[in-house]
Amino acid sequence: MTQVRARTQALFFIVAVLLTGWGFQVFIIMNGGVRAFGPVWLAGLMCTPGLLALMLRLVSRIGFADAGLRLGAPRYYALAIGVPMLIAATLSAFSVVLDIRMFAPPGARALSELTPVLWTVLALGLIGAFGEEHGWRGFLLPKLIGEVRHPYASTGIVWAAWHLPLIAFAAFYDTEHRFVMALIYGVGIVAMNVVFCELRMRSGSVWVVGIMHATHNFVLQFVVPVLILTMPGERAELWDYVAGDTGLIVAAAYACAYLMLRSLSQPESRCG
Repeated sequence: MTQVRARTQALFFIVAVLLTGWGFQVFIIMNGGVRAFGPVWLAGLMCTPGLLALMLRLVSRIGFADAGLRLGAPRYYALAIGVPMLIAATLSAFSVVLDIRMFAPPGARALSELTPVLWTVLALGLIGAFGEEHGWRGFLLPKLIGEVRHPYASTGIVWAAWHLPLIAFAAFYDTEHRFVMALIYGVGIVAMNVVFCELRMRSGSVWVVGIMHATHNFVLQFVVPVLILTMPGERAELWDYVAGDTGLIVAAAYACAYLMLRSLSQPESRCG
């Protein structure tokens, strides 16, 4: 593959994924926002980058050598699960200390009633996470490696931009300051992305980073606010901005995680 061809593939993917993603999100916005659609719709939206990447690979016959389809070593799966769990524990502690949300897990009966929802959210989250990752870190990132000066940052900016209509206009977060939330969300996504990209390149596996993506979404979007920190504090209005799944604490924590990863030995694999 020539340098020009790789860059052209990346550019075509960026344009196509933004147009399809934004189009899907405009449909959601025009029909009542996120709350008018179930999680199946959101999982479908999440799958569009991966489906588009698959179509591009098949139509252009470029193969799957750089798609990261190898399984990856078990230690990377431990990081993929452990890092989001540690970040969840950190933001939970800060949330309690700052009086944003309080520790108040549901009782046994309520937990039993939530169990089917838990499994549904987990299953759809895995499908959606793998759908996204086959596009962002399975296709776009490898195409940008060696083609642009900052492939991690470039991937993160595109990933953040893809989400913006949903965050700013579809009431994804319950906040009066949607554009401020969209900005904070973008910062959080870019911080998450550098860790996702680093783990993708170290492991050589898109499956590893798919597990990390799913773990982050499941733990920080569902487990923490629904099962652990269920009682609003005096500063509850700061939740999404500061301690939510892409809040400032999460952004700072992922930045620290990236620096720790970078202090380790060099990545084993650059693409596949």
